[in-house]
Amino acid sequence: MPEVKPFYGWRFNPQKVDLARVVAPPYDVVSPEEKAAYLARDPHNIFHLELASRPEEASRKLETWISEGVLIRESRPALYLYRLHFTHQGQKFVRTGFIGLVRLSPFSEGRILPHEKTFPKVTEERLALLRATKAQFSQIFVLYSDPKRRTLSSLPEASPLLRVKFQDEIHEILALTDPSLQKTLTDFWEDLPFYIADGHHRYTTALRYAEEMTRALRPEGPRCFHYMMMYLCPFEDPGLVVLPTHRILRHPFSPEELSRRLLPLVHLEEDPKARPSLEEKALVLLSAGRRFRMRLRPEALERWRAESGLPEEALPAAWCARIIETLCEEGEKDLKEKGLLSYTPREEEVEHEAIKGALGFLLPATPLEALARVAASGKVMPHKSTYFHPKILTGTVIFRLNPQSAPPCP
Repeated sequence: MPEVKPFYGWRFNPQKVDLARVVAPPYDVVSPEEKAAYLARDPHNIFHLELASRPEEASRKLETWISEGVLIRESRPALYLYRLHFTHQGQKFVRTGFIGLVRLSPFSEGRILPHEKTFPKVTEERLALLRATKAQFSQIFVLYSDPKRRTLSSLPEASPLLRVKFQDEIHEILALTDPSLQKTLTDFWEDLPFYIADGHHRYTTALRYAEEMTRALRPEGPRCFHYMMMYLCPFEDPGLVVLPTHRILRHPFSPEELSRRLLPLVHLEEDPKARPSLEEKALVLLSAGRRFRMRLRPEALERWRAESGLPEEALPAAWCARIIETLCEEGEKDLKEKGLLSYTPREEEVEHEAIKGALGFLLPATPLEALARVAASGKVMPHKSTYFHPKILTGTVIFRLNPQSAPPCP
């Protein structure tokens, strides 16, 4: 099962920068306008590396920041404890996870399991950046089972290494450098599969890069490029919150055309209070300020259920993908690349866009148990089927992949 290692992490020097101004959310959840705002916020914002216009530019800036002392290396190999304090729907939560290096493993080996589809174009862009910088600026988010919360017990209460107030969240990171504690944690993880929650494209990219470097260098043992920096969180953590990911389709349909294409597949019932529901197998369609409860017709429901092979709780995202594909006569991947389809966890954003002329699709959240069942079965759900809230920040800890070194990757 997964091999987890401590490593020499790189991080921003708090004596050189304001940490709150240089970190950012994951690149794939920000709009073009938000990206521009982060880039303008600080000349050392992590997006100047993660989303550089050219990979070579990111590589040059990374080396400059290191030489200027903007980025500093940990003095000892560490695993990192990451606590995230936040409020959701009026309730306070703390989510606890760990950052470490995890040995890459093809999905076919069953050690690290996906649950969502990936798009090749995104993987190519990430691969070009990794080749140029030989660095990972963010962690992918993986889940593991710990019903007795053994990994969360007996953790140190020392002051955090980093403490960042970001929007309404507080992110705290503590370096765990005690070898005995590191061994206790890594021994526990050895017996478990990991489930990718966020970061499917980055993981696929890391696999491809490791294959490239292995062919080129033919190393006798594992090297840093055989590992990936991950954020590890137990399924049982009380701060684990999963939101639905809604769809916004910016495709011009007349009401008549919309009805002609949709009604053979679904029942539509106008209801200004309609809510998406797993129990009722209902999605919600928003169009021109009107709200419709949308249920698949029995024949379409049975056909798509059989074709997908997914558990019942994971089906709404698959149904929505099929409805959109049938409406537009092309897949989600092509629609997204054309800028016609976008995703958001914010219902108010969907409502706003629907008033402006888009079609909005509201989905229920996918339960965690469904994610685990899908991943274990070898199936995958459509892109953006889950949204883990809040997101871990990009730029808190950076992993440099020295091709000639092995973990802990100095």
